[in-house]
Amino acid sequence: MKSTGIPNLYEEGNSLYTLTKFEKPVYGERILIRNSKMYREFSPLRSKLASSIKLGFKPELREEDHMLYLGASTGTTASHISDILSKGVIFAVEFSPVSMIKLSELGKSRENLIPLLLDANKPGQYEPFIDWVDMIYQDIAQPNQIDIFLKNVKYYSPKRGIIMYKSYSMRSDTELKNEINKLKKYFKNISMKNIERFHKGHYAIYVSNH
Repeated sequence: MKSTGIPNLYEEGNSLYTLTKFEKPVYGERILIRNSKMYREFSPLRSKLASSIKLGFKPELREEDHMLYLGASTGTTASHISDILSKGVIFAVEFSPVSMIKLSELGKSRENLIPLLLDANKPGQYEPFIDWVDMIYQDIAQPNQIDIFLKNVKYYSPKRGIIMYKSYSMRSDTELKNEINKLKKYFKNISMKNIERFHKGHYAIYVSNH
């Protein structure tokens, strides 16, 4: 296993793996054992984060981060982030009761994953459950996705963020430029990666203030 530079995230061959302490797969992913350690395959076909990293995206993730995850769905990507942030916490917000069923089950076995059935448009709703936020990860395919992100930024003041941005315009370059300009008002550094190869119409955006 070769380190990627991201905590607990490794490469072997053409595949990504997260170091894990859980023997049971979350969604049918392959688990390998190397030198008595377990690794879960992190597929770019199943996760926008995995695909972006596979394509050279280099977000800063710290093992001890307290992350606010907006749009956690059933927990596929959240489970791997739970491996990565092994000394941190993920506050996983999801609005769909159906998705929350699986996400809640995942939260029962992973102490650092806190499922919250709430609305990402209303950041004040989940404040009672959150101590602090180092970074926000968002995967919400709505036209106002950047506005939702910034609403949470204003409320929790994270220093870093990752947005899996879904383009809705035929002129996606113009649309994206306008949305990036919104982000520039709050973050000093912005980098992007087109992940169309794995997820149609999507870009990975990393923002930070250092």
